Amino acid sequence: MRMTISGLPKHFDKFDLQRLFNPFGWVDYTKILIDPITGLSRGKGIVEMKKDEDAQKAMAALQGKVLGANPLTIKEAKERPPRPQ
Repeated sequence: MRMTISGLPKHFDKFDLQRLFNPFGWVDYTKILIDPITGLSRGKGIVEMKKDEDAQKAMAALQGKVLGANPLTIKEAKERPPRPQ
């Protein structure tokens, strides 16, 4: 299951994000979204976990947790429709 996370501290990197989700199960992929103009973190990230059950546990445990100034918001990522050519 792929999830989007917002409210991350600006200093978080993909390894911090992986360490945050590792206690709940196998993490396949992490990414911190970077602003292309400033090169700084947007405070958002993406996590993909191998098992949906583990992802659900992580979402339940981490939803609203405050790591910096803001509470975390975690949602299941939805597939984007293909862009028209």
